[in-house]
Amino acid sequence: MPWNRKKSDFPIVRIDDRLLHGQVVVGWAGALGLEWLILVNDRVSENKGLSAAIKAGVPPEIRADVVTFDQAVNDMIAGEYAQKKSMLVLESPGDALRLLHKGVALRKLHVGGLHFREGSEELLPYVFLSNWDRMALDEMLERGVRITCQDIPSTTPVAYRG
Repeated sequence: MPWNRKKSDFPIVRIDDRLLHGQVVVGWAGALGLEWLILVNDRVSENKGLSAAIKAGVPPEIRADVVTFDQAVNDMIAGEYAQKKSMLVLESPGDALRLLHKGVALRKLHVGGLHFREGSEELLPYVFLSNWDRMALDEMLERGVRITCQDIPSTTPVAYRG
């Protein structure tokens, strides 16, 4: 198992454009023994029906929250998510860069799925990047964030620009 994490490694920050879905909920949460999944997305947070539907797909033994970007920034800075084995899920590299610009000490970033969109190019079979995505990831690298790509827990992580 490539994922043997210490408590201090949490929260894990993952980019996945499918947000909270089976691969995250069943695959990652099970493999890491996650206790808390936090979807950071203003659009979903404002849509109570969509938010409830997404949270309904998470087993009851795992806490699931959908929060606004500003709430996530405040909670990250306060260390709230480090209290449990948690994973934050963001939709895009731009979201992760926003965390960094807002003062969140982001040491590691995990790129899961970024699927094909017009204007994007394949980096890996599960990671397609636009120019904006690359600029955001490159800036984070320059600022010392360790970025790896991995779709499922049983595969080996691949360093972005490794």
